[in-house]
Amino acid sequence: MILRPMAWFFLAHVSFPNLSTVMFYYQTEFLNLEASFLGTARVVGWLGLMLGTFVYNQYLKKMKLRRILMWSQLGLAFLTLLDIVLVFRVNLTFGISDRIMVLCGSALSDAINQFKFMPFLILSGQLCPPGIEGTLFALFMSINNLGSMLGSFVGAGLASVLSISSGSFGNLLLGIVIQVLCIFIPIAFLFLIPKEATGISA
Repeated sequence: MILRPMAWFFLAHVSFPNLSTVMFYYQTEFLNLEASFLGTARVVGWLGLMLGTFVYNQYLKKMKLRRILMWSQLGLAFLTLLDIVLVFRVNLTFGISDRIMVLCGSALSDAINQFKFMPFLILSGQLCPPGIEGTLFALFMSINNLGSMLGSFVGAGLASVLSISSGSFGNLLLGIVIQVLCIFIPIAFLFLIPKEATGISA
C-alpha cells in the first residue's frame, strides 16, 4: 500500500534527466543574463510555489490524485517545450524577451511541481499507520530527495553523453527533447497511485 505510490514519486524524479545546471550556463553565457537576475527568477519561483499551494487547496483537493499528477506531468512537458522556444530564439520573433521567458518559466514550473508535491504529502498522511508518522514521513522525504538527486545524476550523464557543457551547447536542443519524452514515462505508471485517492480521503 505504501510502496506503490512511493515508487511512482521516486520514478517521476529518476526518469527525468535534470539539465538545470546546463540551462544555467546557457542563460548566463549564451543569453548573457546576469546571475543576479537568475537569482530573482528563483524568488519568482518561490512565489509560484505559494500560488501552486493556493490553487491546489482552493480548486484541486477534491480531484483524483491520478488526474492531478497526470496533468502536472503534461504541464511540465509544456514548460520544457518553452526551453526549446528559448533555444531556438522563437520568443524574439514574437517580441518576448529572454528575461520574460525565464521568469515565467521559473514561476510556472515551481507552481506545477507544487501540484505534484502536495499529493505526495497528502498520500503520506493517508497511508501512514498510527504511531509512526514521523518515521514514515522522514522515509517518504528521503525517497523523494534521493530520487531528485539521482535525477540530477541522470541529467549530468545525459549532458556528458551529448557533450553539453559550459560553452558547448550544440546538442542542448536534443537534450531538451529527450527531457520532454522522459516526462511522459511516469504517466504510464500512474496505476501505482491509489485509484480513488483525493486530497480529502483515500
